[in-house]
This record gives sequence, C-alpha cells and structure tokens, in this order.
Amino acid sequence: MTSIFTAMLLQISGPAMACPETSGPQSPPIITELPKFSEKPDGVGLGFAVGEPTGIAAAYRPHERHTIAGVVGWGLRMSSLHIHADYLATVARIQPPESILSVDVYAGAGPTINILDASQPGLGVRVPLGVSLAFQKPVDVFMEVAPVIGLLPSTSLWINGTLGVRTWFQSSKGNG
Repeated sequence: MTSIFTAMLLQISGPAMACPETSGPQSPPIITELPKFSEKPDGVGLGFAVGEPTGIAAAYRPHERHTIAGVVGWGLRMSSLHIHADYLATVARIQPPESILSVDVYAGAGPTINILDASQPGLGVRVPLGVSLAFQKPVDVFMEVAPVIGLLPSTSLWINGTLGVRTWFQSSKGNG
C-alpha cells in the first residue's frame, strides 16, 4: 500500500522534471521526501482518541521516557471544543523478552481548555495516568484516565477517560 501511494506521489511530482520540451526553468517536485514510519513509538505520533474527549490525537516523543501529547476534538461532557496538551513521563516499562509488545505506564500534567462559546472558555489542569501498549510496528494504543481541576469560569473537578491509537513517524533528527 505504501509503495503504491509513493508511486502515485512520484507521478504527481515527477512530470515537472521529466518534460524535455520545456526550455524555461524547471520547478522542483512538489514532494521531495515522504515521512518515514518510525520503527518504534518515538518521533511524532498521529492518530485518534475516543471518549472524553473524542478527536485527533498527536504526540511528540523526543526521548523514550518523555512525551508531549494532546487531543483536539469534541468534549462530550460540556458539548464543546476541547484542547489539551500534557507532559507525560514514563514511570515504568514492561517488555517481556522475545515479545512484540511493550507496555509503558505514564503520568503527567498539562493545561486543558473547553470552548463552549468565545465569551467564556473553560480552563483547567489535567493530571493523566495511563498505559500505552506499543508494538514492534510504529503503532501504539493508549488508555488514560485524567482527573481535571477546572479553574475558570468556576472551580470544579471532573474526570476525562480516553482510548486512542497513534501511528509514529521518525523525527526530523532522522535517528533511524
């Protein structure tokens, strides 16, 4: 599937370089290099999350023990646009010998915003606790529970619960 997609993209970007009849300056190909899948969950991860909130999940993992992860989507509890970004630290990694699966247990903290209307956004702090199941392929499945301390417009306490999946791409450092 990836090779078919790559061939199609090369066909789209290639004709500008291959046309011998043109005598003017030639434009560069539209896409010079496709993102490469990571061999493990590190670099940049993109996927989706369902639960509270439901939406697009993104993550950046510069180191195997540190991740910045978030979701932009719909908060079902308040029927609002939900955005959060958390710093996550891996507190334990379980990887049995000869297994294709590794399990990370993580905890963290980060800001959250719920926008019901522009005049009164809800601001708070999330404290997620979660588990990430990573495979030898560049995919991980994550589950987390996050107590949320609402600060604005009023002080409150509630819980977010999310299940998601991400595909990981190599970071621009190209360590693979």
